[in-house]
Amino acid sequence: MKVWWIFVVLEFFGIHSYAQQFQSADTRAILGAGIALNSANIIDENPASTLKLSNKHISIGQLNDFGIANLNSFQFAIAIPLAHQSYGLAFHQNNFEDLTSQRFCLNAAVLINENIRFGLNLNAVRSKFGNEQASINFIPEIGFIYERKRNLYWAVHLLNLGINDKKNQISSAVRIGLNQQINEQISLCAALYMSKSQAYLLKAGLVYELNSKMSIRAAIASSSPFIGYGLAYKKKRIVYWLSNNHHFFLGNSPAIKINYAF
Repeated sequence: MKVWWIFVVLEFFGIHSYAQQFQSADTRAILGAGIALNSANIIDENPASTLKLSNKHISIGQLNDFGIANLNSFQFAIAIPLAHQSYGLAFHQNNFEDLTSQRFCLNAAVLINENIRFGLNLNAVRSKFGNEQASINFIPEIGFIYERKRNLYWAVHLLNLGINDKKNQISSAVRIGLNQQINEQISLCAALYMSKSQAYLLKAGLVYELNSKMSIRAAIASSSPFIGYGLAYKKKRIVYWLSNNHHFFLGNSPAIKINYAF
C-alpha cells in the first residue's frame, strides 16, 4: 500500500521532477533554500556557489526517500575553486522499483567582478524504466550570486532553460534566493521556487555554527516536505552530515554525506 501511495504522490507533487530529486544531505537539511550559500555538491546547487569555497572538496552521499528500502540514491562530487574561477563534476544515481536514472554534471564558474559570480552546469540525465529504451536528456542551467553588501548575497538559479520533457517530468524552473550572515555563528537564507509544472514554493532556512566542530541546519517550506533539519560534525578536514526531510504524506527521508576538504 505504501509503495502505491509513493507512485501517486510522486506523480501529483512532481517530487521526481528534475529540480528536486538530487539534493545532498546538507542541501536537504535546509530544503534547498540555500542557493546563495557556498556548496561543493554541484548537483541541485546554484552553479555559481562553488566560487565561494575556500578549499577543494570531495564528497559522497547516500539518500533514502520515505523509508522505502529500494527508493535510494548515491551521489559523488568534486569541486575545485581557483583564484577567479572554479570547476567541478558530479554523478548521481537514483533507483526506485523498475525506474533508474543517472545524472552526470560538469560545472564551471567565474568571478565577473568583486560582487558578481556566474556559473554554468551542463547535465546529462539518463533514465530507464523496466525494459523500455533508455532516454537521455542534455540539460543546461546557469546561476548568479550577487554580493549586495558585506555578508548579504542575492542569487538566481535558472534550471533547464526552456527544456520541457513531459514524459520525464523535466520542466523549466527558476529559483531566487538570498543569504544573510548575521554573525560568525548564524546565517539566514530564503528561496522562492517557480516552474511551469508546479505552483511556487517558498522556503526559509537557518544555519547555526554551534562551535568549531558542530553545526546545525533547519528549514520550513510552504509545501510538503514542510520541515528539514540536519547536523554536521567536523573532524580535521572531514565533515560528516546527517539530515532528514519530513513529508506530510510519506514520512521521513534521511540522508548522509561525508565531505573531505583539501
